[in-house]
Amino acid sequence: MVNFANEQDQGKPMANKPRKWWIAGLFSLIRPGLGQIYNGQASKGLTVLLLFPLLLSVAPLALDAGNIVLSFLSIVAIGIGFFVYAISDAIITARRLRIEYAPRKFNKTIVYIGIIATFLIAEHWLFGSLSPEYIKQNYIQAYRIPSASMKPTLLVGDRILVDRRPAARTPKRGDLIVFEYPVDPKKDFIKRIVAVGGDTVLIKDKELFVNGTLQIEPYVIHDDSRTLTAAQSPRDNFGPVTVPNGSFFVMGDNRDLSYDSQFWGFVEQSRVKGIARGIYWSRDNDKGVIRFDRIGYKIE
Repeated sequence: MVNFANEQDQGKPMANKPRKWWIAGLFSLIRPGLGQIYNGQASKGLTVLLLFPLLLSVAPLALDAGNIVLSFLSIVAIGIGFFVYAISDAIITARRLRIEYAPRKFNKTIVYIGIIATFLIAEHWLFGSLSPEYIKQNYIQAYRIPSASMKPTLLVGDRILVDRRPAARTPKRGDLIVFEYPVDPKKDFIKRIVAVGGDTVLIKDKELFVNGTLQIEPYVIHDDSRTLTAAQSPRDNFGPVTVPNGSFFVMGDNRDLSYDSQFWGFVEQSRVKGIARGIYWSRDNDKGVIRFDRIGYKIE
């Protein structure tokens, strides 16, 4: 039997309001830490309450990790473990207090509501709306690769994570970017930046020159043995052209099968949605097999 004598107001009889385990669990599900406060554990409850927004603030750092997929999975695992601990700890403690409990001054409905409201307002102020749409627009978004234009870097069936933080809206040469297709802004394309504003681009017999220098591109493949003249197509012979400031010249890594800047022009920086960072899932739909070796692959 737990002794609550030291929690009584001096000279007043001790009220007995045993804790209900399901209320403690429900409170922790609504807001981790609230169940502990319901059980009279103010210090532990406040600590758990503060850890939740801290975890949210750390999550975007995974975008800068070497293996962002593994980093995100680790953060998700920590988050799940955090919730499981908060809920189970609150339930176990409440079961110990199912016979006798002297309510503290903070064990009031208005206090619980106030805590929930305070943290919701604070998190909204710190992180903005935490809706999935807000996260997709400002932190990270998942995409599926439907074509072979970025082969071998990206394969049909790859599912990728794209960094959409403000810093990712100003990419550099060599980055794989997701952007609004200039001809139809409702569609998103993914290509590699090969030149930025002020650069001069020339493609001669399938070889790329930027500012007069031949580019060494180990990720590029050519599936078509033919070399087309400029009169036939801009695919293999193009330019020279100078990229306007605030724009990018983009190409697919599978050069002979990519529909890119040679055909429809430059990508304005305002159309850039983010930088591709990693592959979180990959499936070969033709063979019906999962490509486990590609899961966690860092896109470069």
